[in-house]
Amino acid sequence: MSDALLLNPARHINIEGAANIRDLGGYPTKEGYMTKWGKYFRGDSLHALPLESEKYLAKEKGVQSILDLRLSFEGKYKHIDQLSYEYINIPLLDPATFKTKIPKSLVDMYCMLLDSSQKQFKQVFQHFIHTGDNPVLFHCRVGKDRTGVLAAMLLDLAGVSHDLIIKDYALTSKYKPVTEEALRSTPPLMTKKQYRNMLLCEPEYMEQFLRYLYENYGSTEGFLHRIGFNESEIEQLRTSFLEE
Repeated sequence: MSDALLLNPARHINIEGAANIRDLGGYPTKEGYMTKWGKYFRGDSLHALPLESEKYLAKEKGVQSILDLRLSFEGKYKHIDQLSYEYINIPLLDPATFKTKIPKSLVDMYCMLLDSSQKQFKQVFQHFIHTGDNPVLFHCRVGKDRTGVLAAMLLDLAGVSHDLIIKDYALTSKYKPVTEEALRSTPPLMTKKQYRNMLLCEPEYMEQFLRYLYENYGSTEGFLHRIGFNESEIEQLRTSFLEE
């Protein structure tokens, strides 16, 4: 059943200029609800979208708000793009963090985000509350790491099983496979194998992240309490993403 859910034709948004835009709707929750189609879209970089793709997202998918999780040097939107949507840039990675601690792996980086980027997470979830029931598209560069962590937290808050959360995360490998061309950009201080591991989207990466989240914060709900959200705000975040 999970393959049918993951590969639902409505999930992947196939448009020119981006390869990894996906709707987080249609997943069953433990309480018997479904995540709402058209509420949250996860994606890769959008700054190279042609006009027709922009129009499709706005008119066909109703996207009104774009949340960019990247650092400024990762790609600039054209001025007209920022006027087309409610555009918010909240870089989820804080470069200052890496001056004191270097992540040893992708999982290490995911866990560091929870511990070191709580101010940014608070801004992100405040923005989600601000958007109410309106569609939001959030993205980073590849749509795998920062986007994957945030998507997992939204799905966990909604009550989606960890098994499905992990499979949704790993789905990026279908739309953004690691290619030899990508490996030609291996950084000088990395081996090709190390760089390949950084580009991969293995299920165990998300499994380990979720374990860390639950061991240290109890759940996404516990994390949101920790960074200052009250029960009413958390319930608003949850219910805006659910339908019967």
